Amino acid sequence: MMCLPCCCMILHCPQAMPSAFRRRYPSTFIIIDATELHVETPSSLSLQSKLFSKYKDNCTVKGLVGITPNGMFTFLSQLYTGSISDRKLVIECGLLTLLESVPSGKNVMADRGFEIQDL
Repeated sequence: MMCLPCCCMILHCPQAMPSAFRRRYPSTFIIIDATELHVETPSSLSLQSKLFSKYKDNCTVKGLVGITPNGMFTFLSQLYTGSISDRKLVIECGLLTLLESVPSGKNVMADRGFEIQDL
């Protein structure tokens, strides 16, 4: 599957960050998280196993979202099968390619369940 961002990354603008956030996380420019949407259980057992999310205990599709510290969406991935791990989702969706153009010293904030520090 191929992923297309909904819009390009926005340059880091500390003045737009909420002041409390800016004090604690001054170098954070994007916050990412995965989201899952329930889908109807398909009759195909093969497709059921691909769509099944252990986290939601149901058939889902999963996407990655990125927002700025002040809440503006800057990245939306396409939807993947619910069985995909958060790590694989980050790798597959194209976000890493976009992050290559970000100046060094800027940070991505993610839930501690994301095992992506080495990417």
